Amino acid sequence: MTWTRRDFVRTGSAFAAAGMLGLDGRVFTDPYAAARGHRAFRPLLQDPDARAIAMTALQAARDVGAGYADVRVTSGVLRQTSVSGRQIGLRRIAGSLNFGVRVLVGGAWGFASSTIFTEDEAARIARLAARQASENPWSRLETIELAAAPVVADGQWETPIDLDPWNYSIQDQLELQLEANELVLKIAEVGRPGLQVFSSFGFSMDDVVFASSEGSYTRQRLHNFAGNYVAQVISRDRRNFGSSSPGSFRTGGYGWEAIDGIPWAGDVEQSVEEAFMMLGAREPDVGRYDVVLGSGAVSSILNSTIVRALEYDRMLGYEMHAGGTSYLGPPEEALGQFSFGNPMLNVRATGSVPRAAGMYKWDAEGVAPQDYQLIREGVLVDYFTSREFAPHLEWWYKQSGMPPGSRGTSGSAGTTVTQVVAPSIAVMDPGEDDVSVEDMIAATEDGIYFRDGGFASVDPPMLNMQGSGSGLIYEIRDGKLGDLLSRPQYLANTIDFWRSMDMVGGEDTFGYSGGGTIKGNPPQQIVRTVGAPAARFRNLNVFTYGRR
Repeated sequence: MTWTRRDFVRTGSAFAAAGMLGLDGRVFTDPYAAARGHRAFRPLLQDPDARAIAMTALQAARDVGAGYADVRVTSGVLRQTSVSGRQIGLRRIAGSLNFGVRVLVGGAWGFASSTIFTEDEAARIARLAARQASENPWSRLETIELAAAPVVADGQWETPIDLDPWNYSIQDQLELQLEANELVLKIAEVGRPGLQVFSSFGFSMDDVVFASSEGSYTRQRLHNFAGNYVAQVISRDRRNFGSSSPGSFRTGGYGWEAIDGIPWAGDVEQSVEEAFMMLGAREPDVGRYDVVLGSGAVSSILNSTIVRALEYDRMLGYEMHAGGTSYLGPPEEALGQFSFGNPMLNVRATGSVPRAAGMYKWDAEGVAPQDYQLIREGVLVDYFTSREFAPHLEWWYKQSGMPPGSRGTSGSAGTTVTQVVAPSIAVMDPGEDDVSVEDMIAATEDGIYFRDGGFASVDPPMLNMQGSGSGLIYEIRDGKLGDLLSRPQYLANTIDFWRSMDMVGGEDTFGYSGGGTIKGNPPQQIVRTVGAPAARFRNLNVFTYGRR
């Protein structure tokens, strides 16, 4: 028998799909049948068992004295593949089915979860959560009272996608990656030494059922695509490298359309060319520069230095030994008073962005996310809150004429961990004037232009930050682009950084990028989308790790 690449991919995929839930004897005799025989995902939107689990848990919580209870039931599936060159590194389909119960007893929280999908287990978990709440020492320090929230008695929503990725097989996914990788490898074979290619694709689907003792019952199906496709070249002495990704590669709330119809041939040629251009970039001179950041770079910095700092539980110190604290507090001294000293800085939350990663119709407490202002003309005016923390700010809402209550920004990494404050979408508004990136470059005498996205890190209080780029980075001389620069980094105090922003791009420079937050113990990594325009920042301290 002659094996083709398609046979190899299909058989390997069958082993991966069957192996995820335990070995099936058919893997050895009929691997395709074995793969088809397993379903890692249980649809919950119309599942009477999901409702029964939720109702049983709520009743058990009431029976033991809970003043409030909510239940989240989730079934999820992830199909993930990675290919390095022509070698398949990962192919797996992972499924999950679990539920979590949160209760308030005596003004304190209790939480427990399980992967055993029975009504008896639901009742046991509810009683366990209640016992945990009754023994929670926090109740002796503060009594938790939840903000009122609208009851959604029967809600259903699904991330809008064009092509259902689960109508395609894991071998379809792998073959697309192999074919795209092959385009780079053929370029490498005709005189491009050191050229490599790596791709990773992951489709996920999660059915989430939420029920509360107040009468809410919502069902959501959340789709997401995450991945990358990178052409990389390494220098002969292995001390330098360049890498680039196609500009049309999309991640977020997509189905199969995320990877279907991408003009791989043109994108690959551009990515390879840019990777070699980066390899020849020179190191920047250490010093102070005016820095022009593209939308992706601004989004990264915004998420790390402002969006996370606006999470109310982080501001209270709940994340002190996990994700850090926040400089935006205490609220009595910060709301309406703390200023970044820059009227061009306007940040808001929003509940709906087409194709946004992490977008939902109702948050992890069954509350619809709202559109509202967080920073207005550089001044702090609100936080991301949940039903637990919104009552802390009623004095401010009353004083400011703002509606009280949760803004719908409660989230979690799944139903086996409890809810935390974690918004899904945050936006920095573009400027009113139609300022382009070209305008910013033309107005810059001595600077650096970070064209693409980037990375940002901060210290625990989020007061000191470091940023970098992930694509082509150019020097700016007398209003024009100059040499390519090799991985410059910039350092700043967070407040000084945003105060130094003196040009903000218009609508045409605005874009959305993937972001996220890490919170809690055990740690939760929660996806979010951050939008921002391009912007210019004055007199930043620039250095490079490459200097020897």
